[in-house]
Parts: sequence; structure tokens; C-alpha cells
Amino acid sequence: MPLTLASTSVVVASIPALLGFMPEDSLVLIATLTKDTGSASSGPLARIDLTHLAGHADYCVRHFNRQCADLPVLCVTGVVVRSVDDGTAGDGALPLRADIDSVIAQLAEHGFVDVDVVSVPSIAEGARWRSYRDTDRTGVLPDPAATTAAAAAVAAGHTIAARRDDLAARFTSVREPIRARLQSRITSAVESAAIDERWHLAAHVRLARADAAIRAAAHGELPAEEADIIDLVATFAVPAFRDALLALPDPTARLAAENLVLHLWRHSCDPVAGQLATVIAVYAYLCGDGTVARIALEHADPEQPLAGLLSTMLSHAVPPSKVHHVFQTAGADARRTLLSEPATDQA
Repeated sequence: MPLTLASTSVVVASIPALLGFMPEDSLVLIATLTKDTGSASSGPLARIDLTHLAGHADYCVRHFNRQCADLPVLCVTGVVVRSVDDGTAGDGALPLRADIDSVIAQLAEHGFVDVDVVSVPSIAEGARWRSYRDTDRTGVLPDPAATTAAAAAVAAGHTIAARRDDLAARFTSVREPIRARLQSRITSAVESAAIDERWHLAAHVRLARADAAIRAAAHGELPAEEADIIDLVATFAVPAFRDALLALPDPTARLAAENLVLHLWRHSCDPVAGQLATVIAVYAYLCGDGTVARIALEHADPEQPLAGLLSTMLSHAVPPSKVHHVFQTAGADARRTLLSEPATDQA
């Protein structure tokens, strides 16, 4: 049951909100899923740079298949966004025809037979798309900012960037001399935080400071004093405190915590920075922002078990809703342990 012209236009226009940025020179594959109620919803998606597509259709499709092979896929829509004609398409032809035909054939081999791939010069209101499978099948995009997906992204506090590079640019550290000056103090603070982990009163005070910082971040207030930054860096770098702070009550708190820890990351050096990047990735993932989660993991320590687990969940497109309760339970247990365990005998 292929999508109608109007619904295809909406799917294409929704891509920036689903990705978190406006894709350029990309192939985006989107699964439309069947709900138990009989209605349809957007499912996993994968974005591939067109420069990586030639000769690698099988890899691209395998990656997509890992995300949604076990899901009730109604159909698959592919969108080629190509803004500049480099001469690979003739007059009236669609770009990268041979590669896209290969993608369609590979999808069919994996059982995705209801597939349409369309080409659009940009994702903007009034842009016209054309289908690779039926060149007479064409439509015009609505305003991407007026889609349901865009409204949901704005309500969740997400930013839709002009380019992926704009999201990656958020991960820019403060000047190296500042980080170098703070490094030894952060190392000492992490050691102190590890000691606080064993004393429930000290743990209570430390968690209270972090909770207050998250509430302040929800109002756009990030710590400016170096002593406060160092203290919070140490808290989020110690696994027991980090785990306790992953159990946050709602998306607003999670987004605030993501912004707070990103601020702390900018002031940190490795290995602590690599640990904080994993925390940022978890918060972004739980907020439904897979793009930022992946960018954060590019800066994370891959040897961390949590980073590896999150990377696997992202590669398999595990919805955050499926694991929210896991993080909530684990975080609540970690907080309970920190606050309720009797102090260890000092001797």
C-alpha cells in the first residue's frame, strides 16, 4: 500500500524534524510502520552521504535492515536530496539512477518490496519531488516547519539546524589553556567525588548540587564559576553519581541536563571529557535526538560499556520509549544506594 502523493510530500517535508537538521547531498531511507490501531507512523530512518553511496548500496541497505527488520514496516520511502547538478544526470534524468536502482533491488532482497525513492533538490516549501520508480509520480512539498513532526520537535525543545555541521559545532571546547588549567583540579575533584560515593550524607549534598544545576539549566542558567564547573564535572564523571542522575522525570529535565553536561564537557580534557560525552549521548537519546546522540558518541570513550550499549541501540534504532523504564529504574536504584547505604567504616 504505497503512500499517496500528499502523504509522500509530508514524509519528505518531515525529514529535517526527524533528523534534527536539513540534509544535503544525502539519501534518506524512512520506514513507515503500521500501528496496532491500523494507523501509520514514522519509523527508523537512515541517512547516507551520496558520496558514500556509489558501489556501497548493499552496506547502506544492511544498515537500514538492522534498524527495522523486526518491525511492522508498511512501506519504505527513500529521498535523494541533491542540490547541485554535477553532470551525473542527463536532461530530464534523475541523479545516481544506477545506484538508486541497486538500493531498491537490495531492499527487495531483504523483503522490503513496497519501496519508492524520490528525488528533490532541497527540502523547502514548494520544492518538487519526482519518483525514480514512476517519473510521472510527482508532488510539491509543504512548509517543513508546519509538519506534525516539526511541531513535535519544537514541543520537545529540539533545534532543527541548517546543517549537521551546525549541530556538531556545539561540541567545541573552550580554549585549550583554560582546559589545561582546570585539568589537575578536575582530577582531584573526581577523586573527592569517588570518596563521597561511600558516605551517604556527602552523596546527598553532592546530588543536591547537581539536581539544582539541572533545574537552573532548564531556565538557561549554566554554571560560570570555575569551582562550580569543576565540582559538577567530577559528579557526572563518577559512574555511581552519573547513573543516579540519568533518572530524570521528564523531557524538559533531560534536555536541561544534556545542555548542562555539554557545558561541562567543553571545559574538560580526556579521559573525563570522553566520559561526559557518553552522558550527553544518553540524555540526547532519551530525548529522542538520535543525531546529537551519535555526534556525542564521536567524542566518547568507546571502551566505556555504556557508550558501547548506546551505540548498539542507535544502530538498531531501539526507540527511547522501549528503554526509558530501564534507565529510570537503574537511576533510581543508584540514587537509593548512594543515599541509603550506611557509611563505610573509616578504619
